[in-house]
Amino acid sequence: MALSARRYAQAIFLIAEENGDQEQWLADLEVLASSSRNSDFIAFIDSPKIESAKKTEVIREAFAGSISDLALNVASLLASRNAVASLAAIADAFQELVDSEKGIERAEIVSAVALTDAQQKEITDKLTQMVGKKLSVTTYVDESILGGYLAKVGDRLVDGSVKTQLEEMRRDLIRGS
Repeated sequence: MALSARRYAQAIFLIAEENGDQEQWLADLEVLASSSRNSDFIAFIDSPKIESAKKTEVIREAFAGSISDLALNVASLLASRNAVASLAAIADAFQELVDSEKGIERAEIVSAVALTDAQQKEITDKLTQMVGKKLSVTTYVDESILGGYLAKVGDRLVDGSVKTQLEEMRRDLIRGS
């Protein structure tokens, strides 16, 4: 994550804490992050050829009524710096700060196939016991791990993938011969 995205998120977090409106900021940043996934919008808003006043006007027209005035100001500031593309990273960093304050740790589970709800709950329960905190879990599918799963919580990695098990067997066979 870019350092500047983290700094923006920290500044927004301080404002949100001061005003007691973290939930509003979470919603606003999600709206803004969604727009940053539109390549045409980003190409226009982050173009150095477009005047800042025009960018601000477009942002205000596009988002007026759907996000707070402070969020509009953040989007306009980023547009003036040709940095609207970083909104998704800012939203992610802000969510991380909110989760951390609430004592929630982020976890990622990567599996070879989509997990059932029961499988995800079983893995999440094991991870929760391991770290002793509530978890916010995101799952991904990566067929290259062949089977099993990889789980990352903070700086801890649990590797239960078939790919790693096969690699370990291969190393053992090579050492044994």
